[in-house]
Amino acid sequence: MSLPDYGGQGWQDIVVTLDGPVAVVKLNRTKQRNTFTTQLQQDLVAAYGLFNLDDRVRAVVLTAEHTAPAFCSGADISSGWDGLWSKDDREQGQHTHRDIGGKATLAIFRCRKITIVAVNGHAVGVGVSALQLPCDFRFIWAGAKFALPFIRRGIAAEAASGYLLPRLLGYSRAVGILLSGSTYSPDSPLLQGLYHATFPNREDVFPAALAFAHELAANTSQTGVAWTKALLWRGADSIEGQHIIDSRGMIDLGTRGDAREGALAFKERRPVKFQDVLSKDLSDFVPWWTELDVQRRRTKL
Repeated sequence: MSLPDYGGQGWQDIVVTLDGPVAVVKLNRTKQRNTFTTQLQQDLVAAYGLFNLDDRVRAVVLTAEHTAPAFCSGADISSGWDGLWSKDDREQGQHTHRDIGGKATLAIFRCRKITIVAVNGHAVGVGVSALQLPCDFRFIWAGAKFALPFIRRGIAAEAASGYLLPRLLGYSRAVGILLSGSTYSPDSPLLQGLYHATFPNREDVFPAALAFAHELAANTSQTGVAWTKALLWRGADSIEGQHIIDSRGMIDLGTRGDAREGALAFKERRPVKFQDVLSKDLSDFVPWWTELDVQRRRTKL
């Protein structure tokens, strides 16, 4: 693919810049408390789709202005929930609808690069479910408020939070969070283990996340990352099945350039210089899973 110009994409609700091998995504609705809209969803889906294919990008950091009133205060329901349904949804019926938060969740989840979110403000609803849960690493301000209040708004858990939260925190904690709809701080026992690092000052969250992204970008294999993310989320249902997939990963990657470089750098006690990229060096065994088609289908009236 041709190298994308991230500054020329015409995105309205995000600003994307490349900081070397790290793509930085900044929410751009500060005056609206970074509320989540269809436009923001479309921008995020397009951006993470490009990151997934751009060999220059080894890590992505999603954040907001630390001076903003919130990292993301949830969906924009100023016009009610109907404002989040498309014209097609209303005309074709409920079977065509695809939750906009879930579309963003899937775009981030399916990105084969390292994904990090720097939560430097309060986060509610989709600001947690779609913008935090699908990321590989979460950094947060200690003073941030965390809430998934769906049942207190008359709706069900959205943006695949009912899938991701139990897998990240365990079923019991997920039940406590989703079926109470309460507000929590990052040090809550229910959130233990969700955040990679917590910071007392809002302004420290993003720089720490960016530094971490650069460290990983410099010292991890792009193909190794993609394989390992798939093993974690697309693994087998049995230990024997996982062993078979693991073994294929070892032999496929172990005969490629990054594996040779990793062993040589270790032997020579020097930093690695990984060169393999997803566009050329990822095994044709990937994907080994069948991915469900979530594109909505127009039906005959």
